[in-house]
Amino acid sequence: MLNRIKFPCIRRPQTENGQSLILLALMFVGLLAFMGLAIDVGFIYVRQAQLTAAVDAAALAGVSELTSPGMLPVANLRAAEFMHAHDLPSVVITRTFDNPANYSEGLSVLGARQYSITATWPVDLFFLRVIGRDTFSVTKSATAAQFPLADIYASRRVEDGALSTSNQAVFGPHICVTYGDPFSSFSNAAAQFRQTWRGDSTDRTYHYRILIPPEYTSDIVRVELFDPDSINRPNNSGGSYQDTVVHTSLAIASGLPPTELRSCSADQKNPCLINTTEGNLGFPVDRINLWWFARIDENRGSGTAPGNPNVCGEPSSYNVGFNTVTLYSLYYYQRLADGTVVETPLAWYYGQSGQSSRDNAYSSFNHQTDMQWVSPGGRSIFDQPVAVPAGCGSPNGGDYDPVACPSGTPPGPGNGFELSINDDLANILVDGVTGNRFVYLDVTSLSGASENGFEIWAGPPDYTNNISSNVNTRNVQIINNPNAHASRGATVFGMGHLPMNSNVNFAVDIPLVYLGPEYAGTSVYLSHYDSDSGAQPPIIFYFDSIAESDWSKTFGAGGVDPDGVSGRCRPGNCNGQFVAPPYQIKVPTFSEDCTNPADPSQRDICTPFYGGRLIARYIGGTNDTYHWNITLDGLPYLVR
Repeated sequence: MLNRIKFPCIRRPQTENGQSLILLALMFVGLLAFMGLAIDVGFIYVRQAQLTAAVDAAALAGVSELTSPGMLPVANLRAAEFMHAHDLPSVVITRTFDNPANYSEGLSVLGARQYSITATWPVDLFFLRVIGRDTFSVTKSATAAQFPLADIYASRRVEDGALSTSNQAVFGPHICVTYGDPFSSFSNAAAQFRQTWRGDSTDRTYHYRILIPPEYTSDIVRVELFDPDSINRPNNSGGSYQDTVVHTSLAIASGLPPTELRSCSADQKNPCLINTTEGNLGFPVDRINLWWFARIDENRGSGTAPGNPNVCGEPSSYNVGFNTVTLYSLYYYQRLADGTVVETPLAWYYGQSGQSSRDNAYSSFNHQTDMQWVSPGGRSIFDQPVAVPAGCGSPNGGDYDPVACPSGTPPGPGNGFELSINDDLANILVDGVTGNRFVYLDVTSLSGASENGFEIWAGPPDYTNNISSNVNTRNVQIINNPNAHASRGATVFGMGHLPMNSNVNFAVDIPLVYLGPEYAGTSVYLSHYDSDSGAQPPIIFYFDSIAESDWSKTFGAGGVDPDGVSGRCRPGNCNGQFVAPPYQIKVPTFSEDCTNPADPSQRDICTPFYGGRLIARYIGGTNDTYHWNITLDGLPYLVR
């Protein structure tokens, strides 16, 4: 029955067929749009990856060129080459380096040299053009870093702390730059030096760091300052200073008396080093005591005290108004729980000038630090004239000074410059490869025009009951008993720069930096500043791990230096000048290019290098203040 029923044929109106076609067309356009979006987004992603690789490589290449002042244009050229190598359009590269906002150099909080670059690539779109979008800009920034500042040994006797052929020295800010300190002065000339050689025209500070190796066994690191003031004692015998010189055991065994009265003749405004005559015995300089130190500072300044930063000069007689107040600031870097690294202050100390109106602003008068080794805020040595407090408010304590510190303000916990690793250096930053830790010391002259000679030593405090604070007594004790005063691996370094004062007019072998075997084939760049009074050419560089007959470099002998450069100022003739360009010393290596090890011209590529200390044999001249600047070819790394 049902199969006999006929249903009417329902016909769809023609208008509905048209609507379906329109809907299908719209769906097709939407599908094409989505396909176009997917393709264009994928293309943008590819270009973003290409740009990221190019900018990262460019930053790494650029920072490697920042080996000396004024190299930013060279870094940019090198970075551009790497961007070309990654097939970036020329217009992208041109726009990047035409705008100074896209690149920069600087220093990290730890002193690493940084190079930053930002590039923008307008990526052409294809399918999205149908909706009016022709390009999409992708931007990538990268910062690469390199730690080029060499750790320069602060002293030839960094292990035992004996004072001998040199000490460190800074001048006050109210003096010219041609006395040997290029950075401390308030003058425009010093600002230009700071900008050129540091990249920061405002940084007047000398930066040090103190290595605490993993094998250091004591919990206490005692940081000591020698003669942190700029006070010169007066003569005690007319125009000279007399004192009873105590000779070393070796000198006595060689015929000198146990003691003798000797003197040096110099005005109070000048250094006064009494010649012990032990240098005439023919023994190596580190086995005898060359000098009996009476004064090491130079009283300088011109015009009205504290002086004129643009003028050189010296008073007609000793004037404490020109003496220099120097700030010594101790700190470290700790890693917080979130991984952030922050600078953490520990303690500070203001070296005294001998002028009560200035010294009483910082601490009570008088600390009697002249010719003494002291650790501000730390325990006093058995024969130390008076206790020396740390600066008021030092976080690590030791600020027990009722004059400078407000009444009723208790000193902080701790002992100033005498540090407990467990208690005072919480979460100290530790090198993940070596296990090394570092404490930092900044030295900044605050006022005055005079030279402040000083020295720094760090190590355990196990000698405070038997090793003298007096520099001369201590020198004799150390020479007679070489292990009586030892740093146990703690080492003081100048960070890339070291202000030195030479005490002798004969050639001295000066350890500069230690280089591990990974530096084979790389370069070291060395410059020195204001090598003049009594200094003599040449300077011979060698490694203590390689026979000097097998490898050494002689610079400043005249003509062309070993790095192919001529025309540099020579030692003794560099008043107010940096050696420029810096000496480039290629660390030797044994490479596949070596064809004849006996050929002297192939020593750089035919000499195996397993690590060692770079030594400079140099005649600095008596009482000549000068400055070392050393950078390395460090391995670059990406910061962000």
